[in-house]
Amino acid sequence: MQCAWQLDTSFPRDALVITPHFNDQGVGSDPEGLANDLADALNGWEPGSVPLKIKVYDAQGTVPVYPVAEVTRNGPAVPLAGANREVAVCLSFYAGSNRPRHRGRLYIPAPVAGMALTGSRPSAGVQQKAADLVPLFADLGGADVDWCVYSRLDDTARSVSHWWVDNAWDVQRRRGLQPTARLEGDVGE
Repeated sequence: MQCAWQLDTSFPRDALVITPHFNDQGVGSDPEGLANDLADALNGWEPGSVPLKIKVYDAQGTVPVYPVAEVTRNGPAVPLAGANREVAVCLSFYAGSNRPRHRGRLYIPAPVAGMALTGSRPSAGVQQKAADLVPLFADLGGADVDWCVYSRLDDTARSVSHWWVDNAWDVQRRRGLQPTARLEGDVGE
């Protein structure tokens, strides 16, 4: 699922995005219901008016892969970020054992989670805010849906078994805004 919060501008490229994977093994799969449940859970995790769009994709679908469901919450007003868009806290996790193709990361954007960017390290409260996503993901969809690590190389989904949040800020440069103005000049010698 692609979870995109729209901050600062209404351009889709400026959305702050995380992409948790879920393995839906249910007989009567309901992608739109799952998207609605995740949108409600994320709005409960960080109540606010930030526009949120959830898109559900079939990771094992044939290319080109189009969304099978799409849900929008909040808006249409696009608020300002209020914090550096490029700063994030990393929710790390793995399935079974911490090795390649069994581990994953979600870089939780500080402005979305209302995280205070004070100090050189995230506080325990900031770490807990990211950790609060774990039960939301783990409980989503009931017994037939698992939060997972999906490996494109193996084309396999593995259920998450362990997670952690370090006390270090991470930077996601691609989350910065595109420049709209430039200050420049020649060096006069």
